[in-house]
Amino acid sequence: LTAAAGLIVFARPMIYPFAPGVSATAAIGVPGEQVKTLIAEDGLEISVWVVPPRGSRPVILYFTGNSGVLAPNRRLLTELAQRGFGIAALNYRGSGGSAGTPSQEALTADALAVYDNLAELVGQPVAAARRVVYGTSLGAALAVQLASRRPARGLVLESPFNRLCEVAEMRFPLIPACLMLPFERWASADRIGQVEAAVLILHGDADRTIPLSQGKALFAAAREPKRLIVYPGAGHNNLRHFGARTDAIAFIEGLAAE
Repeated sequence: LTAAAGLIVFARPMIYPFAPGVSATAAIGVPGEQVKTLIAEDGLEISVWVVPPRGSRPVILYFTGNSGVLAPNRRLLTELAQRGFGIAALNYRGSGGSAGTPSQEALTADALAVYDNLAELVGQPVAAARRVVYGTSLGAALAVQLASRRPARGLVLESPFNRLCEVAEMRFPLIPACLMLPFERWASADRIGQVEAAVLILHGDADRTIPLSQGKALFAAAREPKRLIVYPGAGHNNLRHFGARTDAIAFIEGLAAE
């Protein structure tokens, strides 16, 4: 009973353990990087880390994990920028000096605002065929929410979960988390069937945070065309040491070449 009560009370702090003293969109040394401001649906100012595309190259709408900061993704973002891809990465509300309270509803609305204002953010029109949505962990769930509501050419999901409450039930098997978390469900499985973009899922078979079974279940629910790459020995935060960054970029390059 105590654990169940704790899950309800502390659900949001556990889902969004943002570091308030670290700016999610602080400069991380990527050429051409900028930080721009959007007005969210509820009037809150949200910031977006942006790198404009080179010519008509694709633009990546990137959503980080629940650390809420981009610095751990510097190598990925740097390589994307060096290849001429545009990037628009949302600074989650409630993280790194940003006002507001994070929630599934609020973050989804913010992601939609980034998508709907992408031309303004990167300084040029961006057709849906040039848009690729990329999310990591919690950001993968946000990426699914966005891609199921807006058209895109591709969707890259790194270490995704099928439903957040299922992960909670794996950790607390005696607690019916899927009944107790009615608002912060992040039920990607319920939305990914509406995604028309090509889907790439990247997952490690030694992931103890979000087990591979979650990525496989989400893959099964996705529409074709889709691909699942499993990295033997890889955990939750080190996929890129096993080649995931190279595979993701190859996937995006392939979409751009079609």
